[in-house]
Amino acid sequence: GILVMLNNYFHDFATAIFVVATYGMTLLVRYAEAKGGRDLRDMCVAFYPRMVHLAGGSAIFLFIAGIIRTFTYKEYEWNSAVEHGQVEALMIKHVLLFVLFAIGVYFWVGVHRKIKAMRKEILRVEA
Repeated sequence: GILVMLNNYFHDFATAIFVVATYGMTLLVRYAEAKGGRDLRDMCVAFYPRMVHLAGGSAIFLFIAGIIRTFTYKEYEWNSAVEHGQVEALMIKHVLLFVLFAIGVYFWVGVHRKIKAMRKEILRVEA
């Protein structure tokens, strides 16, 4: 039971890490584009692989922990939510976290395209 509860906790925590990493990188790239400085773009390009590992590792963990959570959901979350009249809150939480994750994936695709363009620009300037 404790391992399942820890899995559920870290599943939610991994969602938060993914969201923060994604939105943080999105804001950083947008700032670099707006200010247009070479140093900012270099920093974004250098920082990107580390954020990919953080966000990507969190996403992989989300899927693995989500499989475990799916098999234990009724016993460890649903029944308690029904007993305490918190079914709506539980549903809202999961919908909200899924929406945040989906929007994060969308943003991450945009960040990837912008970083790719920044890399090309940096290589063009250096050549």
